[in-house]
Amino acid sequence: MRATIKDVASRANVGIATVSRVLNGEEYVADATRERVLAACRDLGYTRNNLGRSLKTGATDNIGVAIMSRHAPVILNPFYAVVIGGIEQALEDAGKHLLLSSLRRRDDLIDLAREGRVDGLLVVGCDIADAELQRLAESGRPVVLVDNEYQGLTSVSTDNHQGGRLAAEHLLAAGCTRPAFVAENLENPNFRQRLEGFRAALETAGVQLHSTGIAAGGDSWDGGYYAMRRVLEAGPAPDGVLAANDPAALSACRALQQAGLRVPDDVRVIGFDDIHLAAQAEPALTTVKVEKLELGSLGATRLLDLLAGVEPQRRTVLPTTLVARASA
Repeated sequence: MRATIKDVASRANVGIATVSRVLNGEEYVADATRERVLAACRDLGYTRNNLGRSLKTGATDNIGVAIMSRHAPVILNPFYAVVIGGIEQALEDAGKHLLLSSLRRRDDLIDLAREGRVDGLLVVGCDIADAELQRLAESGRPVVLVDNEYQGLTSVSTDNHQGGRLAAEHLLAAGCTRPAFVAENLENPNFRQRLEGFRAALETAGVQLHSTGIAAGGDSWDGGYYAMRRVLEAGPAPDGVLAANDPAALSACRALQQAGLRVPDDVRVIGFDDIHLAAQAEPALTTVKVEKLELGSLGATRLLDLLAGVEPQRRTVLPTTLVARASA
């Protein structure tokens, strides 16, 4: 038969109330008594009844993690899989459970925030409409944005503008004078910030990023390939390229190679994010590193602070670094 809290109390020779205080992490329990209760739990294979606890306290120990369905399945997404891994690690250390939700309908996000299944919500990614984020801000629920920012909500994001500048400075130092920027789309706010930083550093150095050198190729793994082809068709081949992310950079390299251009001899290519595949590519991809694991773990930590009644740092922006490899 399954062990009960009464069995634990009997084994530890304490009252049921003492066992409850230990399991709820309350203070005013002697260390020796706490260890005796925990040992009894281990010996008996006792696990707390979270459903009963949630009915009593209103807490579920569940944390909702919402991500747009186009990134699903997350396990196959080389960027967000690592971000989610950071979230999972932080929640596991805190004894919380992760409930991953793939958002498909307009109201999915606010419904998830309002439902009693989760104590708080982590919203991952920057492709959530502002109107939905505003509804979240007004909901009064504990919410933290990861890889995105919105006024009125706690957030952990990346200094994309800085990353764009780092890429431009690297290409300029190599003597590039005909830069280009390729992406899956130009509506993504993170991609726009990367482009803005890239353009600003080029202009400071007196190098112009022409409109014909900026292209989007569509939201797919081949987006960078089609964007690169558009740049090549629009004018002279660039001698340096920043891609909005690593998959776009890798597929852009394929378009350059098909056009008879060598990377990095004819065209230097830089990616963004430093996913695992970047170092495995041929040539190995120079890229701007995003602290993906820290994005997730810090986002989860900020939410845990909110749930504990501690006002966290409202806006956290993580710096980027340039990882120089063979492609640029």
